[in-house]
Amino acid sequence: MDFTKYIENTLPDIQRTPIDTVTEFVKAYNKWAKDCHRLVEVNRAHLNELTRIDSVARGILLEIYKKYCTPKNRQYYRASKGYFFYGGTYNSSCEIESCMELTKAKAEVQTKKIKNVSTAKKYTVVRQGKIWRIDTVESLAGDNQWVFDIL
Repeated sequence: MDFTKYIENTLPDIQRTPIDTVTEFVKAYNKWAKDCHRLVEVNRAHLNELTRIDSVARGILLEIYKKYCTPKNRQYYRASKGYFFYGGTYNSSCEIESCMELTKAKAEVQTKKIKNVSTAKKYTVVRQGKIWRIDTVESLAGDNQWVFDIL
């Protein structure tokens, strides 16, 4: 697996807007998750490779987080647990429903729901220096309430 193929044709960090950050992250994350899934479909033995703490796949995911997300302890996220196929933003839409600036350094970006696949997501994106990064994500639950979700 090559990290560069997940971030090809992306904007330089300082040119990315909150919308660009969410769109690029979701595309990279979904591509990575699908590649991991396909690898195991072809040969189930690859699952052991993917879940190792020093695996290439885990390293690439950490690089994706590093590029698009705020640095924080994400101990229950995929990169820490080695859980590669379901959950998180996998299969999320990168089609933007709305973007609202909360402050000069904080915005909320909401993606559309994919019927029968994924709920709408609301990303909180913060400016760190000159770079926008995703801090948190929430999913729209069945009762129309936003609930914490894992990136």
